[in-house]
Amino acid sequence: MYTAVDLFAGVGGMSLGFQMAGIEPKVGVEFDKSCIEALKHNFPSKRIIGEDVRKVKSEELLEGLDDEEIDVLIGGPPCQGFSLIGLRDPNDERSRLIFEFIRIAKDLQPKFLVIENVQGMLSAQKGEFIKELIKIIEEAGYTIRLPIKVLNAADYGVPQNRKRVFILAARNDLNIIPNYPEPTHSNIRESEKGLFPNLPKTPSVSEAIFDLIDIDKYDHLVDSDEVEYEKPAVTDYAKMMKGELADNPYANLYKNDWDSNICTGCRRTVHGEVLTKRFIETKQGDTVPVSRLYKLKEHDVANTLRAGTPRERGAYSAPRPVHPLLPRVISVREGARLQSFPDWHRFHKTKWHGFRQVGNAVPPLLALAVAKEVKKSLDIIKERK
Repeated sequence: MYTAVDLFAGVGGMSLGFQMAGIEPKVGVEFDKSCIEALKHNFPSKRIIGEDVRKVKSEELLEGLDDEEIDVLIGGPPCQGFSLIGLRDPNDERSRLIFEFIRIAKDLQPKFLVIENVQGMLSAQKGEFIKELIKIIEEAGYTIRLPIKVLNAADYGVPQNRKRVFILAARNDLNIIPNYPEPTHSNIRESEKGLFPNLPKTPSVSEAIFDLIDIDKYDHLVDSDEVEYEKPAVTDYAKMMKGELADNPYANLYKNDWDSNICTGCRRTVHGEVLTKRFIETKQGDTVPVSRLYKLKEHDVANTLRAGTPRERGAYSAPRPVHPLLPRVISVREGARLQSFPDWHRFHKTKWHGFRQVGNAVPPLLALAVAKEVKKSLDIIKERK
């Protein structure tokens, strides 16, 4: 098993993907209290440093590793500072946190670096931001796989059209750089263009969530997020999320104390009559009048799920999409399914924190595709010795 350190760990999407590939994230750094709780629950063997990364000394990350060399430093630094949706504020301190990642890389010299972020990183400040970042990574002793690519989660089996930048870099002395993963699935939304016709199609929204609970039938879900499953999973994707599929990348991972009869993340949102009527009248694939919420299409992938903002940035809720068939916004668990998190992965019990965790996460199946390529390079290095 190879060793990774996960900076800006969030709720653990990147860690989960690398763990599935055989690269164990031994240490995670995360500042958000709700995410720290989730990480400790979902990754009990990982040491969690609940601290602002700017205050973390590099040597702290090595504690308890028994002189193990860190194989991979992974992370998705906060991206709102250069998001295409945001204000592209060059003074936003969150967009500078990525340089803390490079500081730690320079100190610890892991074999490989994997950085995930939004597309806006590439165009921020008219392209000057990414030029500066590349220069600093190279000065830290690393070679980057160029050109830097944008990967779409839907090309890797995630039922969501979610495009993210991945930067892959290798320490100069290794003479090998991980490749970007080739698509494993044909995105439903792109299939009409003839892209990847020989690959299996990405699971649709209906395949991902239609076996889940009709939460409006349960009054107690106004205050609780737990309920028994109503019906069995039918599709392979849903079975994989529930741990019922034999050929399943999640199969051997830790499932904590999850009761497989209970579905979590199911707290209800109570809508008024007027909004409920608008939900019913809106066609799939359209936006709801006034609220401008997007109504999911059952035979398509979801649009990119968004996170909202933390308390220090106004505590704005993300606009959750509307269920294709039911007159309500999706639940945290439905969002987690659309992000490719297994059902045993626990999120915060509140809707606001829970969906923010989901929307901020790296889809585990996308992280897995990247991690497999990193592991190929690690295996080659191991064979050389």
